[in-house]
Amino acid sequence: MKNPFIIIGFIILAGIIAYAALGSQSDNTSQNESTNLNWHTDLDSALVEAKQTNKPVFIDFYTTWCAYCKQLDETTLSDPRVQEKLSKNYVVAKIDADKYPDIASNYKIYGYPTLLVLDSNGVEIKRIEGYVDSNTLLNQL
Repeated sequence: MKNPFIIIGFIILAGIIAYAALGSQSDNTSQNESTNLNWHTDLDSALVEAKQTNKPVFIDFYTTWCAYCKQLDETTLSDPRVQEKLSKNYVVAKIDADKYPDIASNYKIYGYPTLLVLDSNGVEIKRIEGYVDSNTLLNQL
């Protein structure tokens, strides 16, 4: 009698975990789409565009599990003033550090979010670590 209840319990638990995982994936997608910017998702394509346009690269290093990364997307990076400044002056990229740990390691990214500004050769110009509000980001760009 106990075995069927244990099996049913595991099935329910697996369903809850799967639902939670799918929910967090769709949240991440909508956050990336919440801004009107054309975000590169890999560094190479961003650097190619930066060389073509003679602009620096603005990179948002994030993870899907980072609450401050989500807050940065929902507030700071969604601010029309921030979007305008980024679109006029930068090539923008969002790099998921869990998917590209080699890139995060290369730039010594240890906390999230971390925002970097690179020249078109990939050399770091500026670093902003942690969550920042719109006014702070605008003042630092």
